[in-house]
Amino acid sequence: MRRTVIVFIHGLFSSGATWDKLIEHMKRTPEFENRFDTVSFAYPSPRFAWNPLRRTPDFDTLAENLRSLIVEMTEKYERIVLVTHSQGGLVAQRFLSRVLSDGRARELAKIRRIVMFACPNSGSELFLLMRKGVTPFTRNTQVRELRPLHVSVVDSQRRILRGIIQATELSDTKCPIPVVCYAGDSDNVVIPASALGIFPDGIVLPGDHFSIISPKPDGRLVTALHRELSRALNEPFPEKFVDDLPSYRRLPKDQAGGFLIEQEILGPVSIALSRRTETPFFVRGGPVEQLANVDIVVSSENTYLQMSQFFKASTSGSLRFAAAIRGTGGEILEDVANDHLTSWLRSHATYGHQVPEGTVAPTPSGALEDKGVRRIYHAAVVNPVSGTNDYTVNPLAVTRAVHNIFSLARRERAEVDGSLRSICIPLFGAGRGGMSITRSFDLIWDSLAGELEEDPSWEIHFAARRRQNFDQIYKLLQAKQSEYTQREGPKGRAADGMV
Repeated sequence: MRRTVIVFIHGLFSSGATWDKLIEHMKRTPEFENRFDTVSFAYPSPRFAWNPLRRTPDFDTLAENLRSLIVEMTEKYERIVLVTHSQGGLVAQRFLSRVLSDGRARELAKIRRIVMFACPNSGSELFLLMRKGVTPFTRNTQVRELRPLHVSVVDSQRRILRGIIQATELSDTKCPIPVVCYAGDSDNVVIPASALGIFPDGIVLPGDHFSIISPKPDGRLVTALHRELSRALNEPFPEKFVDDLPSYRRLPKDQAGGFLIEQEILGPVSIALSRRTETPFFVRGGPVEQLANVDIVVSSENTYLQMSQFFKASTSGSLRFAAAIRGTGGEILEDVANDHLTSWLRSHATYGHQVPEGTVAPTPSGALEDKGVRRIYHAAVVNPVSGTNDYTVNPLAVTRAVHNIFSLARRERAEVDGSLRSICIPLFGAGRGGMSITRSFDLIWDSLAGELEEDPSWEIHFAARRRQNFDQIYKLLQAKQSEYTQREGPKGRAADGMV
């Protein structure tokens, strides 16, 4: 039996047959057929409701129906992926909301990705106009919830935002699950702005409301879905769920979420992002204070570019302490990184104000210079949530930060002696920002690949302090190495050498 199941959920006035062409097409690809089982969640959604003895189920009823199916799938499979179309996305959201409100979020831990196509997250203007007409299906209880800003839909999304999108660990009321929304560029039933809604991860594909889930010659739909399913297979389980995993997936207890107490290095993993040469990648695990022999170390900061205090357990606080010049008694004589960062903010007239997301500010490395670290780059990635200790992360902040890191590094390399070569990057947003390791890595990689394709002369290090994250990053790099090797192939490499 395969370990992962995809639960397909159709939309209004549709049935499970909605997915037949897509499933049939994908089953012919090796990436799909040997790795996933499929189940269709079919529910009544008639256009006309003339029978007085039969009611059309509302969203709450459908949510409970879906819940029973998910419980059944949880008993059979290691991982679950939800793929929805149109109203099906709202049904899935109502299911999630009700589970969260019941304090049973742990039941969701095996759901490792939710992919929504053309979901009316902000309602459908078309169905609002239809409700003003005099057609029999305007009395359909499901149609009522498709009008813009329907209160029950908004309430569900607020609960999901807090309990799933911004969640960092598993509890009775929280369970982190990646949610990705796809919109059709010519969809007039659910316009792209509604399909993307409040969710931070959104992508626009060619197509209208129905053709967006129909395989096309350009292959973009299938490529996108393969990508999301592959990520679901690599998505780590919520941290507190580790002890509940099957034995073949369970980490040793001394590694489950534990911090590495000594510096460890894995690599190089050489990946041919450019046709000219391969780029070496390394994973560095352990205390920040032990970083050595990396030219540039990047610190993830808030959008005020204020470093954490020395005594904080964050990477920013540890890096600040490591860069400080200390006396014989261990007292701080010069707070190098923080003092220079404050000077940078004042010189740019932004001290006390938020800087644009993705801004990168350079400072000297202070005491770390003795260990071969030459520069510290401070990347403004996480946004503080007013009145709390929480943070949010805009995915665009991550990609912008990566581009700005390389732009600054190239400029400094040209201005100094040209010897800057290696960069150590943390997984932005994967700590207090609430992003999963896989999601953060994918965002960084999307920008990193473009930069290294143009200029492959850099050596890249990823930093992690937890054993679980350290191992996960290495596996993700190995997967990328395999992907790019298959993409090039022996014939492609030979052809490149002849040009």
